[in-house]
Amino acid sequence: QMRYPEDMTKRLIEVDDDKLAEVRSLLGTTTMKATVDAALEEVLALDRRRRALLVEHGLGDSRADPSRRQAAWG
Repeated sequence: QMRYPEDMTKRLIEVDDDKLAEVRSLLGTTTMKATVDAALEEVLALDRRRRALLVEHGLGDSRADPSRRQAAWG
């Protein structure tokens, strides 16, 4: 039986195969786990860059409200 670090949880989810294949190709990953891990890292890195740009332009996080961001992205 495989053991997981305390900060990892094994999950059973449904994944869109076409999206997974496209993201796998974009990220250059070979496994589903590597693809999901890399995609999560990409989202976190994008958020860090977005926050840094907001601070750089003197906007702080006031415009980073998750509900406003969700509305903007649809």
